[in-house]
Formats: sequence, structure tokens, C-alpha cells
Amino acid sequence: MKNKYAVALSVVAIVGVLATMLSNALDNPETPLMSALTSLKYFTIQSNIFIAVYFGVASTKYFSQKKWFSDLLGAVLVYITITFLVFAVMLQGTWRPEGLAQFGNILNHYLVPLSAIAFLVWFRNDYQFHWNSIYKWITYPLVYIIFLLIHGIITTDYIYPFFEIDELGIGYFLITFLGIMCLFFLLSWGAISLTKKK
Repeated sequence: MKNKYAVALSVVAIVGVLATMLSNALDNPETPLMSALTSLKYFTIQSNIFIAVYFGVASTKYFSQKKWFSDLLGAVLVYITITFLVFAVMLQGTWRPEGLAQFGNILNHYLVPLSAIAFLVWFRNDYQFHWNSIYKWITYPLVYIIFLLIHGIITTDYIYPFFEIDELGIGYFLITFLGIMCLFFLLSWGAISLTKKK
């Protein structure tokens, strides 16, 4: 059952990513390839790709016995949960996708994150995360925010509206950054506590 769940989750994540990329391509017929590739800059798409790759590999059992690979599940689950919560709380009201874009939106922001969370809850006894793993897990979010800042400085596009330093100011950016970091540590604590052996 676990392997089938992993395969299904990987496939759904892939479909969600492709639906979003295809929708962006169709919305911009003059530059379809570039528009599709531009989708890759979003944390949502990247975190769904992480889910697709992780669970695709996990379903083969090739790395399933490796401790570092098991620990990696904690990271990808925290990332995809951040995707879900940030979108639901801060972005849902600002975006009204239709058609294929809405299909991708539902998969990327709701079905994949909730299914990934359910996976850990259901199979929590197969994992045991530790506090020292957080230092590894936080690397990607920090690198992404650095990328976001560089991208914004060069293009004036900070990707997400709550990171628009030019309009909102550095103070609001720092508040948002600290809020997301607090969310990261809270979710990490939750994942570690859930898998803690008594």
C-alpha cells in the first residue's frame, strides 16, 4: 500500500506541475516555451517537483533503507505544507485561475500537500526525524529567498506580492520573512514530534 501511495502521489504532483506549465504556455502563445519554463521560479512548482521526485524514487525502494533519504521526507513535507498554508492564507484571494490553470492550482496547492501530510500521518511509524535535521531542511528555503531577492532586484519582480520590497518596504519584508521562518520551525517541530518514538 505504501508504495502504491507513493507512486500515486508522485503522479498527481507531476500532473499538477505539467498542468500549470501548459496553462502558462497556452496563455502566452507568443512565447509558450519561455512562459512554461517561467513557472519553475515559483516555490509552489518547485515544492511539487520535490514531492514528485521524492515519492517517485521512494516507490522503487532503492533508497528506502537509507537514513538520509528517510530524513529527506521531513524536508519535502515541510516545504509542501508551507506551499499549502501560505497559499490558503495569503494568496488564495488574490488569484482566480480558470480551466487548466484551476486544475493545476487544485493539485499543486491542495491535493498534493494534503495527500503528502496524510502519508506522513499514516506511515509515521516508519520514520523518525531529529532536531539536527532542521539545519539541513532550512537550506533550501533560505536559498530560495536569496534567489527571490536577487530576481526582484534585477527584474523588479519579487515573484510573490508579500515580498514586494519596492512597494511594501524592507520592514514588511522582514516581518513576512520572520513569519515564514517561524512557520518553517513550527512545521518542522510538528513533523519531528509526530515521528518521535516513545
